[in-house]
Amino acid sequence: MAPPRARVMAALRGEEGRGRAAPSPRAAGRRREEKGAASAAAGRARAESGGAAGPGAAMEVSPIVTSKQREEVVHGVPTEVVCTAFSNSVLVVVTQYGKMGTIVYVDPNTVGNNVGRPSLTTKVLLGKDEPLVHVCAKNLVAFVSQEAGNKPVLLAMALKDKTMEGIQALREVIRSCQVW
Repeated sequence: MAPPRARVMAALRGEEGRGRAAPSPRAAGRRREEKGAASAAAGRARAESGGAAGPGAAMEVSPIVTSKQREEVVHGVPTEVVCTAFSNSVLVVVTQYGKMGTIVYVDPNTVGNNVGRPSLTTKVLLGKDEPLVHVCAKNLVAFVSQEAGNKPVLLAMALKDKTMEGIQALREVIRSCQVW
């Protein structure tokens, strides 16, 4: 009969009552190492042969989302811009504080008389809901939505310089991060 600890280990592995003696801890460790080495070798072979698709099959790797980041000094204020394109929308982060700040959803409405150029609806999701926030949001990312095929834009902005000149300069930095 096996020692009590070996019986407990065998019971945990489901080997109790099968008429087999429980392996020693050293043998069990060797078996785990052998399985690990075999698994690693199989993984290397799969990678060399082109992955799970089979030998010789080439897989193209494309990013799930495309993103660009830019840091620039705009009117004497260090500014970071990150633009990320998703399949159904675009995320634009513009910060002069190093924080995301107010988050605004900018949605193009194609319903209406002016079919060529949709009107934009803005909704503050997080942060202060002030008229200046809506004006800045529309001026910063209206072209993003239009150039991206009228996709909605999620804008996170934390701005020190909210002058019209500052917004125009920020718009050019956003344009330089074009991913849409």
